[in-house]
This record gives sequence, C-alpha cells and structure tokens, in this order.
Amino acid sequence: MQPVEGDGMVFDPRLALTFAAVAEEMSFTRAAERLGVAQPWVSEQIRRLEERLKRRLLVRTSRHTELTADGLAFLPYAQALARANDAAQRLAAEMRSGRRESLRIGAVDFVNEYPERTELIDRFMHAWPEVELQIHNGSAEDVLRRLTAGELDAVLAFSTSRLEGSDIQVATPICLRYAALMAPREDPIAAMECVPLAAVDRRVVVSSPGRSDPVALRSTYAALTANGAELFPAPEPNRTTIENLARARRWCCLKWTVEPEPRQSYGDMVSVPIEGNPLTLELAVLRAAQAPRNRLADELVKLGAALYAESIEPGLKSPLG
Repeated sequence: MQPVEGDGMVFDPRLALTFAAVAEEMSFTRAAERLGVAQPWVSEQIRRLEERLKRRLLVRTSRHTELTADGLAFLPYAQALARANDAAQRLAAEMRSGRRESLRIGAVDFVNEYPERTELIDRFMHAWPEVELQIHNGSAEDVLRRLTAGELDAVLAFSTSRLEGSDIQVATPICLRYAALMAPREDPIAAMECVPLAAVDRRVVVSSPGRSDPVALRSTYAALTANGAELFPAPEPNRTTIENLARARRWCCLKWTVEPEPRQSYGDMVSVPIEGNPLTLELAVLRAAQAPRNRLADELVKLGAALYAESIEPGLKSPLG
C-alpha cells in the first residue's frame, strides 16, 4: 500500500526512523553506518521528510549537525516510532525463531463443559496477556501421551485419567464434583433419603460413553459395577443427554453436584445421595513428573490451586455462580 498524502499528511514512517537516527547521532555519516545504508540515502530521506512536513528539521554544516526548533518538537514522535519499530522487530524475530514465551495445555474433551476450566484459562490469560497460550483438546490417551513426550506443558483432566504407575502427577486439583443417584420416581430408591451402594444391584445406570477418557470412566463407575450395576453408555458425553436417556428409559444415572446435596426431585426423577459420598470427580492440572521446570506451568498451577480453594470455601456452592 502506498502512503497517502493529503490533509491527514500520512507519510512513510521510515522517514521518521531515519530522522531519529540522525538526530541521536548528530551525524549523517554515523546514522548511515547505524542503519546500514549509504550516506546519500540518509540525506535523501531527510530531504523528503522536510518536504512533507514543510519544516526545516536539521541544520547541517561542514562541521556539525544541529536540530532546529521544529526538529526538537518532532524528535520525540520520531523516537517513539523508532522504539515501536524495534519492539516489533524483536517480536517478529522471536516468533520466527520460536523463542516467544508460550504455554502448551492439553485438555480432555469431556472437561470442556466444566465452567472451572474456562475460568482457569481466563484467569491465566488475564494474568499473562503477552504469553502465547496453545490449547490442544483431545482424548485423555492423546493429551497424556503428548504430556509424557514433552509436547505439552500441562493437561486439564481428571485426577483419575492417569494410569496407576504412570509418570504423571496431579499438580493441583481445580474443583470437585459429587455424585448422587438419580432414579425414576417409581423406583424404590427414589423414596430413600440416602441410598446404599448395594441397592444398585441389577439396575441399569446410564453413563458417559467414555470414549475420550475410558480410564477415568472405569474408575468413576467401579463402585457401581462392583455392586452389580449394569452400565449403559449414552450416545454422547453430555449431562443433559445422559439424564434425558435415563428419564426416557426409566433407568438410573448419576447426578453431579458441586457439593453433596440432600434428596431432591427433578420432575419424574429423584436425586438421592449415595451413602458415604463415595463417588467423586476431581478436575485437576496434571504434569509430567520428570518434566523440566516451567515458570508458566507453575503459574497455571498456582491459579488452579486458588480456584480450588475458592470452590471448597464453606457455604460456597460454586466459585462461578
């Protein structure tokens, strides 16, 4: 795009950059050396700038160079352009070489519907706006493999997403969910104030399909299957879909809440707490145990720990409203 001249007087910013170099060096020759160009080119740039401004900016003699009053007035603006240009050049070089600070986060698909996940990401971007944040969504197997391989710096998943004995640690929990058993109103379970796990024997419980995180799914439902429950996977890992399928088939499903809740009715379904609250899900920041120190990942962990502390504050139903 060619510079447009007119009442707005937009001109090529390179003219101002050249003027800043001459004014700081007080020498056309030294400015040319600094810019890596020929001295006649510098003289031509200054001439063009003065023509556009219709002002004399420099007085040049055989012995020295001086700024005029107009030159002194224009200099701060030229220097500001020069500083901005230098900063842009540095950033461009960093981006080309890959040296710009970045944080690579993996996230299991199923946790996308958790508001705490969004809140954590928002808090990090607010605290570190200059950092390039890369978020890679995928199955637990995929993001945890990439975490172990050093392709990701942290993963947002469940604490039960990792296999026992793996080189992956829970850096901090982010939030907890507690499960109650939702049953059709006509099921004897619906009349209970608290249901023992043994009551699920030979009952169908609608579950997530578990495609994105089968390890966490097995861990979550292990207590139910150990007590004789039959799992029926819903077509998608969506809480509304799971509950609607259970309602339509008159089967049971789990109702997840931010904290344990007493028996509650939801139309023709009733949510009943499970004795001892044995079923929980813990969303967490996971990191590779042998990963090198990463300052930005440490900051993510700190923010996650603060979010978790807010979520378990007495009497606080949810940190996110």
